Amino acid sequence: MEKLRNEGKASILIANEDSVIGVIALSDTVRPEAADVVNRLSGMNAKSVLLTGDNRKAADFLAGKVGITDIHADLLPEQKVESINLLKQSGTVCMIGDGVNDAPALKTADVGVAMGAMSSDIAVEAADIALMSDDISRLPYLKWLSNTTVKTIKTAITLSMIINFVAVTLSVIGKLTPTTGALVHNAGSCFVVLLAALLYDRKYE
Repeated sequence: MEKLRNEGKASILIANEDSVIGVIALSDTVRPEAADVVNRLSGMNAKSVLLTGDNRKAADFLAGKVGITDIHADLLPEQKVESINLLKQSGTVCMIGDGVNDAPALKTADVGVAMGAMSSDIAVEAADIALMSDDISRLPYLKWLSNTTVKTIKTAITLSMIINFVAVTLSVIGKLTPTTGALVHNAGSCFVVLLAALLYDRKYE
C-alpha cells in the first residue's frame, strides 16, 4: 500500500469474509507525448508548472515522468487562482486546463487554453483559446504561432511608422504632393497586409 501511495496511485482493497485477498491500484495515465511537449516548450523559453488538485505524491510521481519540477498539489480552485496570480508577477502566464475546477484559473491567466474536445463547457467559456482536439502535441505549435504573430505585428507597426515618418518628411520639404502622398500611404497599407499574409506560408520549426 505504501509503495502504491508513493507512486501516486489510489488503492482499492478486495477482501472476503476473513481477510484481504487483493488490491486494485488506480492512477492517472501520462500521455506518451507529454514529456516531449514539456521539453519542446522549455526550448522555447516557456517554463511548465503543474497545478493540480491531486495529492502531493501523485503529483510528484506524474510530474517526474514528464520532467516538470515546479509542482503545486492539493489545490482547490481558488488556490489555483492564487498560484496563477503569483506566477503572473514573474511574467506572462498561459494556463492550460479542461475541467470545471480549472475555469477560474483559465480566466485569471493572461492566456487561457482549453482542450476543446474534452473540456467542460465552463472551461471552454472561460478560456481565450479552445483547441479543437485533445492533441497536446499541438501546444508547442500554438506557442510558436503566437510568438510569430506578435513578432509580425510589431514588425508591421514599425515599418508602417517608418514609412509614414519618411512620407511626412518628404511632404514637408515639398517632395510629395497630396496625390503621391496618398499613393505612398496606400502602398504602405498594402505592404503591411502582405506581411501579415506571410503567416499562412510560415513553416513551423
